[in-house]
Amino acid sequence: MKKKKILQLIDGLNFGGAEVLLVDLVRGIKESGNDVSVGYSTSGPLEGRLCDLGVSYTRLSRFGRIDPVLFFKMCQLILREKPDIVHTHLFKSDLHGRLAARMCGVPVVVSTSHNNDVWARQFPLGQIYGMTAKLTDCVIAVSEEVRDYQIQHTGVPADKIIVIENGVNVQRFAGQENAGRALRNEFQIGTGVALIGIIGRLQPQKDHENFLKAAVQIKSKMPDARFLVVGDGPLRDELQSQAIGLDPSVIFCGIRQDIPAVLAALDVLVISSKWEGLPVTLLEGLAARRPIATTAVGGVPNVVVDGESALLVPSKDSSALANAVLKILQNPVLAHSLAEAGFARVKSQFSLDAMIAKTLKLYESLLEKHGAHASS
Repeated sequence: MKKKKILQLIDGLNFGGAEVLLVDLVRGIKESGNDVSVGYSTSGPLEGRLCDLGVSYTRLSRFGRIDPVLFFKMCQLILREKPDIVHTHLFKSDLHGRLAARMCGVPVVVSTSHNNDVWARQFPLGQIYGMTAKLTDCVIAVSEEVRDYQIQHTGVPADKIIVIENGVNVQRFAGQENAGRALRNEFQIGTGVALIGIIGRLQPQKDHENFLKAAVQIKSKMPDARFLVVGDGPLRDELQSQAIGLDPSVIFCGIRQDIPAVLAALDVLVISSKWEGLPVTLLEGLAARRPIATTAVGGVPNVVVDGESALLVPSKDSSALANAVLKILQNPVLAHSLAEAGFARVKSQFSLDAMIAKTLKLYESLLEKHGAHASS
């Protein structure tokens, strides 16, 4: 296999499922002996991880959703890097990066569709996105639900979109017991106190309002329970105001880089999203052997089975969410069973190595299909 040069384009490097996935993919590409670099717009803590990997990364100016300046900067980067493959992630990078790659003569263009985003139903964004998808050689969907959603709502051609499910490094979450206890000590939470956590960007998709409404109901049954909100985003001030009645039980701890320790500290991981693709946080929770209460959205029901490897509830139903959390907290046998079944599931079906191998195989097959020659 000839050495390939791959440029990854993504909207930003804040903590999020797509962004964490990108860093893991970049690591895998580099370890496979290929060259990889990253172009992005919004700075974030994951820049440090790319630096640690010794990967070249370039920040690109961005001013709007449809942005000629961003397009021009991408063209400049592509012409300088001369990649064999451009792989785009998230709306702005997909929209601008596909066209830029084609105009600059890149042999292979790939995109990953990470989510069942609401904008896909909005005119004209969904239609424009689908039109630019025709410029790619392949669109990767992270779940069957995302594939079907993109075909239905954006018109991505069915023959251009395949499924490569997200993966997680299970070993990263092993042996975190001491780190979990240290995190509880940091926030003065005793070992016998129930700790329920949610991890994700503070934005409408994750529906933290639903989580906080459930917290009120949980606290009425378990007054000593504590709630950890991990992440940051545009809704932080609003959510903190909504949580005033729960003080001091709710802790907004912002962005954390020690997610394995966070998960080790939790008694229950909650995912309260209105929509998802295949949430990386779900896979991380399973890898960390945490019992999970989650809304049954997007690709979630294909990863976990209700009552077997997690408890699933309808979206926007805070009572059902609260009852699921209480059921786990009040039944240690169930909590253990969910955690072990979830771990077995993620280890066998959603490994990071498998995701990387499938992506590299796709790259190679597309280069061969188009008769492109990778860098020597």
